[in-house]
Amino acid sequence: MKNYKRQNGNFADALRKVAAAKQTFATPKEGIIDRMNQGVSSKVCKRWAWFNASFNEVNGEILATNSQFNPLSVFDETTGKFIYAQKVTEAMRTGEFYLTPDILLGNESASKVLLRVAERDEKKPINLKRVINLGKLKTHNVPTDCYADVDTIVFLLGGHNRARKYGLFVRNAFGENSIPESKVYMQDLIGKDKSRGFALGRVSTDGRSDFCCDSRNLCVGDGSGFGGYESAEGAQKNSRAEVKTYTPRQSSQYIRILKAVMGGKQGTSKLEKVLKFFKQ
Repeated sequence: MKNYKRQNGNFADALRKVAAAKQTFATPKEGIIDRMNQGVSSKVCKRWAWFNASFNEVNGEILATNSQFNPLSVFDETTGKFIYAQKVTEAMRTGEFYLTPDILLGNESASKVLLRVAERDEKKPINLKRVINLGKLKTHNVPTDCYADVDTIVFLLGGHNRARKYGLFVRNAFGENSIPESKVYMQDLIGKDKSRGFALGRVSTDGRSDFCCDSRNLCVGDGSGFGGYESAEGAQKNSRAEVKTYTPRQSSQYIRILKAVMGGKQGTSKLEKVLKFFKQ
């Protein structure tokens, strides 16, 4: 089972704590699942937070991405650090985090990678897209019982069914139809490639149960992000699930088959029986 821990501070501080704890930066989908599991009265529903997604202006259009191609959260496995987190935080104190040629995804400029992946994923179902082109989408209101009709929300939450369920979760959080609509905030296009973060508003009747797809406040010190980690119970279950046990008779039988095939004494057809056994 995966659990989540809130890490506080500005964007760089929060991700530094996520990395130090050897956690993964939680995605919007994971955050939504956690909210619905814990319930509307839980702490995770009472405060906004950043999640691992970004909305990027590239060639005058908005390309949204979850964790895999997020320029804001590029992670270096060797150093154990989020490469651009500090640069992002500093840039947003006074302006924008521009996707200049030195901001890379892999060995290529982030802008080029985002464009290419968006083109490749264009015809995929929304829940399978890695990058989605939202064109020149503007800020708009969405009825909470219509989340599943909005591409932005469906993309972030990983499917129409989850979007519908979360919409009803929000809508009826404090009584039937207590939160009738939310706002999806989008950034203004300025003609320069740039990246903005994503923040999920708290569940509240004060008009803040929103999807902030234009987040430029990654520099604020009272922000937070969630780090995901495997619980001890879940790790034990996974460990047990991965371990197969065999009787001495089974081991001897299949070792004899493998040796015979390798020695040319039996045909490879016998290997099918061995493969079926180990795939159980």
